Amino acid sequence: MRIKSFFSVQNNQAWSFLLCFYTLAALIGCSEPKPLPPVQQSFYVFGTQVNIEIVDTPKPLAQQAIIDIEQRFHQFNRDWHAWEKGGILSKINQAIAQQTPIEVPSGVKEFIIKSQQLAAQSDYLFDPGIGQLIDLWGFHSEDWQGPPPSKAQIAAWLKNRPSIIAIHFEGNQLISNNRDVQLDFGGNAKGLALDIAINTLKQSGIRNAIVNIGGDMRIIGQKRPSHAVSQDNTEAWHIGIQSPANPNKPIAWLEISGDESIVTSGSYQRFFEWQGKRYSHIINPNTGTPADAFLSVTVIHRDATTADAAATALMIAGPDNWQAIAKRMGITQAILIDQANQFYITPAMSERLHFIE
Repeated sequence: MRIKSFFSVQNNQAWSFLLCFYTLAALIGCSEPKPLPPVQQSFYVFGTQVNIEIVDTPKPLAQQAIIDIEQRFHQFNRDWHAWEKGGILSKINQAIAQQTPIEVPSGVKEFIIKSQQLAAQSDYLFDPGIGQLIDLWGFHSEDWQGPPPSKAQIAAWLKNRPSIIAIHFEGNQLISNNRDVQLDFGGNAKGLALDIAINTLKQSGIRNAIVNIGGDMRIIGQKRPSHAVSQDNTEAWHIGIQSPANPNKPIAWLEISGDESIVTSGSYQRFFEWQGKRYSHIINPNTGTPADAFLSVTVIHRDATTADAAATALMIAGPDNWQAIAKRMGITQAILIDQANQFYITPAMSERLHFIE
């Protein structure tokens, strides 16, 4: 009644003003802004397809960021290609073989030092210094020719056991005391590329996006921006976990939002067959032979370079040793599938997975 008596003393102009005020509030204060349509682009590099999707960003800004990433990826591929000549990696390996120091950019030095740290944490199951062994197996080629290396060839390599640990720096000069060290960053270069791409997006002011390199991804933000999200939690990105038996069919899915990487290593991804036996491209440096205990390993970590290296290391570690290696590398979220289709899942990963019947 007190409110009614208050308004009773107001004139018609006051009522008109209030009506206009609330109408304006409904128009500009209560309506949800519509999100901008996503911008998607695909291109081919690293021997695979790269897909980028950017959400809730003006189209010109998103397109320019994708152009920048594509240019950087092609240059990255030239610089870090394991067997093509002319890039920085080729020049480093040539200098090591000739036992001469080589000056490298600070970014190259930082990546090699980080890879050394990851190798040490993995007990050198992940070791980018084994390029010579990978070449021995014929994986420094687009088309494998065969046959597999002989036991004598593998034994000769194991006797020397080249490793990334044999590299050190004096300033920005890279030096190795073992001429047989040949760097090959196939185990974590895509992870570094993902990190570079996301940093490029962030520097452009982009906050919601996914970068996918042949199934390895780093994701920031949300599938739909928060101001346009309903109550059904559909804002997260839904990511599938591949079936090793049928890579086109997911066995499970999970939600990712914020800033996370999801990386998979699999013996089914790149391999050759010889006399009825399959040989994976993921080589165990301790035996000189392909890892064959697991079919696939999927790892989630904020840093894609770390996730990529860890997925490789866990593939090699096998059922008896993977938990110890995961702990040393700071990996709490992983799913591993062995040859018998048995699953090994960390508790933190188990909480997030939704299996598909």
